Amino acid sequence: MSAVPFEKWEGLGNDFVVLRDLGRDLADAGVRRLCDRRLGVGADGVLLVETAPPRMIVRNADGSRPEMCGNGLRCVARHLAASDRIPVDAAVVDDTDAGPRTVRVAPSFDAVTIDMGVAAFSSPAQFPRPLDRAPLHGFARATTVSMGNPHVVLEVDALPSLDDAARIGRAIELDAAVFPQRTNVEWVVVRGAHDVDVLVWERGAGLTMACGTGACGVVAVLVKHGVVDRGTTTVRLPGGPLRRIERGEVTLEKQQSR
Repeated sequence: MSAVPFEKWEGLGNDFVVLRDLGRDLADAGVRRLCDRRLGVGADGVLLVETAPPRMIVRNADGSRPEMCGNGLRCVARHLAASDRIPVDAAVVDDTDAGPRTVRVAPSFDAVTIDMGVAAFSSPAQFPRPLDRAPLHGFARATTVSMGNPHVVLEVDALPSLDDAARIGRAIELDAAVFPQRTNVEWVVVRGAHDVDVLVWERGAGLTMACGTGACGVVAVLVKHGVVDRGTTTVRLPGGPLRRIERGEVTLEKQQSR
């Protein structure tokens, strides 16, 4: 792979290599090399960004191409605003493989809001057999939800250890009978009517510090089941908190470049 300029961005520890106006996709092997934490730059994924008009393509650390990445889109919006490619404090539409998403960067640059769209509990291609608080891999309450990309939310009394989460998450992601396109996995513990703890296994990346689409999907499931109230819910992830707002937006409370 020839040398190209890049930036490294993270949203709550969910980290990405950002390549702007590259004009081409990357081979799977090239993505894997970039994301390798020992031999490459190291990241959960690569974000290919076009600026005119704004568009984001996501490549996971394993080389696969997911439909959407909430934390990635926040990083892209912040990157474009910092380089004067989009205005701050204005609604800007960014295109993604899951369709257009509207982003807004705060004038202080310390928060990015995204309209994530509507959660879908039925997606025949992603979930031929949708789950609604059904048993799955030993968990009693598993629910499938799509935020453009597939998720399965596991309601639990306590979050698993990281070793258990890695083992179980990998097995669920690769359960082709239930998830033909593979899936993201979220474990959620409810702390209050507007407060939850979440651990994430990301399809194609493994355990990650945060997941924007996962935060949205978790709260959508819990609202559907009447477990949390409508309104603003704080989703506490290993990398820090996200807020999921009833109308579908997710606001990142802290974001910085590294």
